[in-house]
Formats: sequence, structure tokens, C-alpha cells
Amino acid sequence: MRIGVDIDGVLNDVGSWHYSCGFKFCIDNNIDRGFNPHKYLMEEQFFLTDEENNKFWKEYIFDLMVSIPTRPYAAKIISTLKDMGYTIVILSARDNRYLSNQYANTMNFYVEEWLKKNNIEYDEIIAGPGSKKDKCLKHNIDIMIEDKANNVMEISKYIPVICFDTPYNLDIAGDNIYRVYSWYQIYKYFLERC
Repeated sequence: MRIGVDIDGVLNDVGSWHYSCGFKFCIDNNIDRGFNPHKYLMEEQFFLTDEENNKFWKEYIFDLMVSIPTRPYAAKIISTLKDMGYTIVILSARDNRYLSNQYANTMNFYVEEWLKKNNIEYDEIIAGPGSKKDKCLKHNIDIMIEDKANNVMEISKYIPVICFDTPYNLDIAGDNIYRVYSWYQIYKYFLERC
């Protein structure tokens, strides 16, 4: 069985990272238009203009790429799933959009380095822009672990989705959607279906 695993919001808690770095950025730049934790994108959460959003990512993209920690037990559970015979496919929408010339490598390089640094085992990486649903179908993913609401809804029409709970996906549910709150709960899901 091929398990698709998202990075931001699944392997890491990008929501908390957004909140911490977003508030710092807004205070440092005298931006105060409110805050909405139920939105997914930084510019929606903090009501940033395109110019402010680009400035934010220019300042913080490297922190996201290399410093953000994994969620507790992510590496251990993925290793256990691999030992159980599952194929782990890292499936991310990360792209090179916010990388400037100061970073000599592509986003895939940083993804691979972050996975290595955090001892995340995998069999394949599929990264870049485009529909995650299409990527799941093209690469024969049997089940996807995802957090972004529209991805969860779209993918779940075709394959089961384990939805990692976040403030920005609270109102989604469906027959093919299984909500979880931790990596050990993901492990339990697979134990019960072996």
C-alpha cells in the first residue's frame, strides 16, 4: 500500500509556525488588520497585502525550510509503517516561488535535507505545484495524510484521507475522511486495518 504524506501541517505543525512568525512579522512591520486562524494561507490569516506576503516569505522561507520541527512521533511512526511494509511517498505542494537567489538550491533539495535531518524515512518524494488529487491518482497513492481542507475534500472523492486536525480544517468531514490528532492515532488507524 502506498501512503501519501504531506509535509506542512502533517509532518510539521505549520499552523503554529504561521501564528508565531506571522505575529512577529506583523508587530515588527506595524501591521494590525486582525487574525483568522481558520484560514490556511499566511496572507489570509493576517490579511496581508501581496507585497507584505512576499516580504514575509523572503524573511522566513529559510526558517520554514530548515528549522521547523516535526510533530511528535512523526519519524517513529513513519519508520514503523515502513517496517510494516507500507510505501511512504512524501507528497508536497512546496515549490520554488519564494526562494530568492540567496538560496542556491531548489525547494526539493531543502525538503530532502529537512527529512534527513529529522530522520523521516521515505521511498519517494513528489513535490511542486499542481493538484494533489491528480498527483495521488497518477502515482497510485492508496491513502493520503493531509491537512489542507480543499485537498482533503478533493482527494477523498477518490481515495481515503487521514485528515490531520488543525484550526483551518475543522468544518470538513465525509465518508472517506478520518480525522486524527496525533501520529500515534495514525498508527492506530493502520493497526486496525491490517
